[in-house]
Amino acid sequence: MKRTLALFLSFVLTAAAALPVLADDRAVPAPSAADSQQSAASSAVSSAAASEEASAGSAAGSADSSQTPAADGQAASSEQGGDPLAVLSAQSVQSEQLKSENSSGSLTYESLRAVLKKYNENILSLDGQLKDLNNVTTSSMWDAILWLGELKGNVTSSLKDLPAEAPTPELQPAYDGLAASLRAAEQLLSMQISTMQGQRNTLGDSTESAKNTLNDAINQVIKGAETLYAAIISMEDGLDAMERGLETMDRAVAITEKRLELGMASEFEAETMRHQRSQLQSQMESLKFQITSSKLTLEGMCGMELNGTVKLAPLPQPSDPELDAVSYDKALGTAMGRNVDVLNAQISYDTDTSGANKHALAAAKRNFAAKFKTVCITIPEDRRLVAAAQETVDFQQRSFDIAAKKYELGMLSHEEYLSAQNDLTSAQDDLRAAQRDLFSAYRAYENAVQYGLV
Repeated sequence: MKRTLALFLSFVLTAAAALPVLADDRAVPAPSAADSQQSAASSAVSSAAASEEASAGSAAGSADSSQTPAADGQAASSEQGGDPLAVLSAQSVQSEQLKSENSSGSLTYESLRAVLKKYNENILSLDGQLKDLNNVTTSSMWDAILWLGELKGNVTSSLKDLPAEAPTPELQPAYDGLAASLRAAEQLLSMQISTMQGQRNTLGDSTESAKNTLNDAINQVIKGAETLYAAIISMEDGLDAMERGLETMDRAVAITEKRLELGMASEFEAETMRHQRSQLQSQMESLKFQITSSKLTLEGMCGMELNGTVKLAPLPQPSDPELDAVSYDKALGTAMGRNVDVLNAQISYDTDTSGANKHALAAAKRNFAAKFKTVCITIPEDRRLVAAAQETVDFQQRSFDIAAKKYELGMLSHEEYLSAQNDLTSAQDDLRAAQRDLFSAYRAYENAVQYGLV
């Protein structure tokens, strides 16, 4: 009877302990071993009770104690940093900020490569893979080959020591089977040694090819960031030109509306001018969005705060001695020797001088030479365009100086003065565009010579 009563009380205690959990829809951790021991101890105490009054008292006391471990567990969970099963809500995910390693708010083109190699996660990952490849050696494979060779020697020795005939006719089948097994093992070991020797011979070539590919991937990421940098500079210059155009459009709208008041223009003409201004304003907003989104991309690549407001220094201009030193014939060998396609094709050809590898190497060299030639001949052409744009700026500067003098003497209207000023600023915009093209062409030459990029 007492045993039955104890089992019943144990069930009641278990149910009482589970009620707070069932009443709470939050996920809680599984009970610990200490909690299980405490529950077992409570059951043992209640089973020792002899009367219903003592049992009821034990049940009430157990009900109180059943809530104590939960409270203790919650306190321990708070001390340890929260519920381990808790998940982030959508709101908490949205408010979570990415940690920015680079606190700078500006960039220069000259420092861009160093910044990327320090903060860009893709480059750091590629660099880590490159370091892993540098640690790859063939020593462990050579040790395995030696071990297999020693094992093969033992098998061959055992095969030689095995008598051709068994001591008794009954053992001859066993001797024949053993000899066949030893010969099969000897052949298998020979095949494994030959395979591993071939793998060892090609492992170095494969490692070098992989290194070339990883280095090229790093340089491609940097080249993409440099291209994006130059594109943002170009868009910012374009935005300045559009803002000046908007000022000109505002004056044109004001003039047309004044002519409308005087009956010298129709309502349609005024509406047309306002529509053109609205279109220009819309184009400016689109360009601002493109600048911001491009800056966000560049900031992400450089490990900066994602604000879309990074300040970019002007592009550096190549000097005349640097431009004079550009030479296709002198630089081709150096540039070609750093191109990933040529390098990997050369590795394959050195391993196997078959016709396919020979033609693949020749094709890689020819393709690079053609692209590099285009890079080299672009520089003199862009240089000529910069000189022509500079002549135009000089001419427009003289024209503006004359217009300013006439305006000062009252011989020129204000609108004509502003028109001459716009002609000068437009010529200056064209000069900056030509200088950007020359810079891009020269940078392409540098990338080809230094990193084999075309």
